[in-house]
Amino acid sequence: MGPVTTVTSAETLHLNLLGPVEAHRGGTPVRLGGPKPRTVLAALLLARGRVVSDTRLTTLLWDDRPPATCPAQLHTYASRVRHLLGPGIEVERRRPGYLIRLPERGVRVDLLEFQKRAARGTEALAAGDPATAAGELRRALAIWRGAALGGVCDPLADAERDRLEEERLVTLERRIDADLELGRHSALIPELIALIAADPLREGLRGQLMTALYRSGRQADALAAYRAARATLADELGLEPSAELRRLHHALLTGHPSLLPRSARDAAPESSAPSPPAVAPAAQSPAAPVPRAVPPTAPAPAPASPGRADRHRAPAELPPAPADFTGRDQEVMRLGTALTSRRPRRPDQAVHVVTGMPGIGKTAMALQTAHRVRRSYPDGQIHLDLRGSGPEPLEPADALGELLRLVGVPAPLVPAALDERIRAWRTRTADRRLLLVLEDAADERRLRPLLPVTDGCAVLITSRSGLYALEGVSRTVLAPLSPPESRSLFEKLAGRSRTGAEPSSATALVDACAGLPLALRIAGSKVAARPQWTLSRHADRLTDPDRTLAELDFSDLSLRDRLMGAYRRLEPAARRALRFHSALGPNPVPAATAARALGTGTEEAEELLADLAAAHWADVAGRNGEHAYRLHPLVRLFARGMLAEEEGAVPRVLPVRSSWALTRTGDTA
Repeated sequence: MGPVTTVTSAETLHLNLLGPVEAHRGGTPVRLGGPKPRTVLAALLLARGRVVSDTRLTTLLWDDRPPATCPAQLHTYASRVRHLLGPGIEVERRRPGYLIRLPERGVRVDLLEFQKRAARGTEALAAGDPATAAGELRRALAIWRGAALGGVCDPLADAERDRLEEERLVTLERRIDADLELGRHSALIPELIALIAADPLREGLRGQLMTALYRSGRQADALAAYRAARATLADELGLEPSAELRRLHHALLTGHPSLLPRSARDAAPESSAPSPPAVAPAAQSPAAPVPRAVPPTAPAPAPASPGRADRHRAPAELPPAPADFTGRDQEVMRLGTALTSRRPRRPDQAVHVVTGMPGIGKTAMALQTAHRVRRSYPDGQIHLDLRGSGPEPLEPADALGELLRLVGVPAPLVPAALDERIRAWRTRTADRRLLLVLEDAADERRLRPLLPVTDGCAVLITSRSGLYALEGVSRTVLAPLSPPESRSLFEKLAGRSRTGAEPSSATALVDACAGLPLALRIAGSKVAARPQWTLSRHADRLTDPDRTLAELDFSDLSLRDRLMGAYRRLEPAARRALRFHSALGPNPVPAATAARALGTGTEEAEELLADLAAAHWADVAGRNGEHAYRLHPLVRLFARGMLAEEEGAVPRVLPVRSSWALTRTGDTA
């Protein structure tokens, strides 16, 4: 927020976003009025001196149902905010929108106060000063007065509240880290139990509870807390605990030296291996080291010293996240939690792969998550497109040259040989907290040299391959959006007034996209660009199988091109298996049925289908111990087109009605 003149009044103006949106001058409330002026004020403050466009403000105030007089009303609300806040506060008309300019003194914004104190606390924790960290972080959290952005219009709350709440939770976890360093483990247990009851899927809190219990002499309870975490994750998400939580569990079982507090580890001889505590904390000396489980909660490594000769501006390379990102709440939450937890103490790094079929939204989810956690990586955020799905993937030497440039190595000093670049990259990333987003990775061979070997960095990778030969990674496999999520995304793109006027045609359009975000984006954008067409006309064209893929082509977006690029990277035998699978109907196809279509043995067909599933061209269905493979509806349309194009005609190896039920009985005639 750019400084202007100094407020003439001696009374400080307080502007509050972390709770109900309010303004107070000298302790006296400023009557802001209803949700709309509060929304305008909050949106301008959140923009931090940048222009908020009329289009953005209109969406935040009225969603997609703006009144005909919305420009005049926007001017009215901006003028009201300017008048209510008084002298020294400038709400300027700066086309294409408005911005707010705050003076250097006399105004306090609670969000800025919170973020400054949280940053100071984080720096103190990283520098090994938990007492200062605990105080600053506690004061930062005390600024919150409830759920952020209370009293504003729903679109603004929906767009910003989750991000602000994530900042609060990360700060809370760091404050607990500081308290653990200060030996307050027993007092933390009731608080952590309550926090987990409110947010049972947050694994960082689970790890901290295990830490506090163990350091309080309650090893059995710490292990029981891990079992409870594992059961909850399995029941709610069908997932195993993260690698960090599993490592902590193993450390608890083995009494690993890392369980000691950092101060105790530094003082203890390297050969000593502490045993689990046998005495309750109340019977111990206050100065005695109490075992602690460090891996998920250890403070971040200190950033590079400002005095270093190689100091440069931290890279901030993330492209913008999609403004209309929809769904994936659980996936984003899980990845965000993993990326904001303390890095594991191990010789490799935290690596997370987001994978799925072409057009499933891997990049959108990776960027959405990266922007949420970027403040946890003060040494920079790097984005690099590895071009893995194109004809010329980026080679490791070229990728490392770009990465070294981004962390401050002048081009003439970048080594020529690949091995030397790898060593230089690892040296440059040591003891730093970097977030590395590697988009569209082709394979493990090209990826391994790019991974920094440090416990302060995290790597977020998108790839059409699951990269299953990569060591020590977690994977998020994206499925198609659910019908409600698909409808929500389509309505954001096409406009709710259009979809509300023709609900059945809107449903047909959404169904034809089969939950694929790229297809929904193309269809919704095309509807928005052709307001003179009825939705029924769009639906008639999109639901015609002979033209579906042709309709899913708009501007620079093409589903067929995206699928074709991935198709060409398949081995010839896998391409043939995909083509022939498309002739076997929409139901799951067992390997024996595919073998008859392909003219191969069942085992060879099973291998081919398994490879297609691993590359996310097919889904695996199971019944009574058998496996079958089903194509996504749009993939099946694409593959049938390739079958006709490359085989000359659709072969009648089996009738199209072949299905799981028929092939299980052998009735395929």
